[in-house]
Amino acid sequence: MNDNRLRCWLVQAGFRASEVLSTDVNRALPNGMTPLMHAARTADVEALKGLLVRGADPALMNADGNGALWFACFANSEGCIAALVDAGAPLDSQNVNGASALIYCASAGKATLVRQLLEAGADPDLKTLDDFTALELASNLECLRLLKAARSLAHA
Repeated sequence: MNDNRLRCWLVQAGFRASEVLSTDVNRALPNGMTPLMHAARTADVEALKGLLVRGADPALMNADGNGALWFACFANSEGCIAALVDAGAPLDSQNVNGASALIYCASAGKATLVRQLLEAGADPDLKTLDDFTALELASNLECLRLLKAARSLAHA
């Protein structure tokens, strides 16, 4: 993504493009939302990759403890997830409720993303603050099967 397109994208998203592009690609909005998180939330793979190339940190979290990977899962963006995993985004970070991206995807019935996260190495044994794993929160049969299989492999 060229600088002009990224500059327009940043302005439309409510970021100060000149600050982000010249001094701090990780400059967040007051709620902790970074440009990278916004790109993930809107499933804009091109903007996300452009920000990563410019040094955006895939490990940053917003005020709720959600990072770009969680937002990519929310947006159901396999492309953003793949780019973030390749960039070293933490797979097992947990938000203020203890939910990881895998727990969120399982509870939302996003089986394709559950598979993608498990293949990337996400931990199926993490627990929320309420003491539930992704397996226990799986909202459909496909997620349940994927998580059972992953758990069996992990404990074999």
